[in-house]
Amino acid sequence: MKSRIVLAAAAIFAASEGVAADLPYMGQTLPDISVAETRTVVSDPSSVALDPLPGKAIRHLLSQDSGDEGTLATRGRKEADIYRNAAPAVVLITAADSLGSGSYLGGGLILTNWHVVNPAMTVGVLFKPPQVSAALDSKSVLRADVVKTDPTRDLALLKLAVPPQSVKPLELGSENELEVGADVHAIGHPSGLVWSYTRGLISQVRADYAWKAKDDKVTHRAEVIQTQTPISPGNSGGPLLGDSGKILGVNSFGTTEGENLNFAVSVRDLAAFLRGGLQLASATKPPSSPATSASIPPMPACQSAKVYDGRSEKKDGHLIAYDTNCDGKPDFFIVTPDDKTKPILALIDSNHDDKIDIVVEDRDRDGRWDISYIDVDYDGVPDLVGYHPDGKLKPSRFERYAAK
Repeated sequence: MKSRIVLAAAAIFAASEGVAADLPYMGQTLPDISVAETRTVVSDPSSVALDPLPGKAIRHLLSQDSGDEGTLATRGRKEADIYRNAAPAVVLITAADSLGSGSYLGGGLILTNWHVVNPAMTVGVLFKPPQVSAALDSKSVLRADVVKTDPTRDLALLKLAVPPQSVKPLELGSENELEVGADVHAIGHPSGLVWSYTRGLISQVRADYAWKAKDDKVTHRAEVIQTQTPISPGNSGGPLLGDSGKILGVNSFGTTEGENLNFAVSVRDLAAFLRGGLQLASATKPPSSPATSASIPPMPACQSAKVYDGRSEKKDGHLIAYDTNCDGKPDFFIVTPDDKTKPILALIDSNHDDKIDIVVEDRDRDGRWDISYIDVDYDGVPDLVGYHPDGKLKPSRFERYAAK
């Protein structure tokens, strides 16, 4: 991903309400320490090495007042029922600078297109606001990790850090519903018009169909459903539903070679993908062929290392420093003040400009991170607030920062 925003953040709160009154560390230069000549490799790199998240895209998404557009396109009682029942399980996915759609399957799992999330390992997910025309920031953006991919079928499976409690998941439909002429329904976010509904019909089901996106080096191949149901940017990854309200396909691509030529990966390949064991092999590349992988030696991985462990510069606490990107300079600090009434802090330089853009706080000093702030555009002012209900360094959900 182009953005180097990382998945952990917290702020220094003067009040216990969750809104920062003062953030004295944000935007300041890193602590001045003498880095040790020895590097101690961290046994659990995930405790200091953080996956990137499209912070700018999340901030932009939460600043919009786009409402629910779905009811504008429904045609009758059947269509309205399908939309009302299915739309809450259709999610908005933000990855890098793009938006896509996905289907919530239950158990914290979301099905979408591989090209929607690639090359990210972590994306933001938003569920439908409960009220028509409700602002998008009425819901928090949830973190989801990419746990399984199939670049050939153009499919990906995401896992939410915090699964929703009240969303009824979508189910896979039956292959018997794949009949030419049958009605199908799509819900997604075409061109940013969130939770839009359209209807069409199955024009044909084409086995072993190959396609390739304009800027994509991967040739995709799967059984696809050809449909006249409009599919626009933002619809990709969302469900193609049958009259049963169950998933018959994942809306994947359209073509400029003719009007109303749109395609969805069919339920047969969806079922095979969900059953199979192809796990995420790379954050940026599809699995290499045996010949390619045998001829190119693997690149050595960067190992996060502890480079300082001692007293802080002002002698008022304990300081541990880590180098997470192997450039020889610390970029992650944990500060434990001597004053036990003050929180333990993690200070992070996510873009490696020698200034702190993320501050993480363990308020009750119990070894679990509590709340976080992220400076997305590195101007010294926080843009997003993160929450850590599981106590881990990565926030599970995000909200737009609004100082009082």
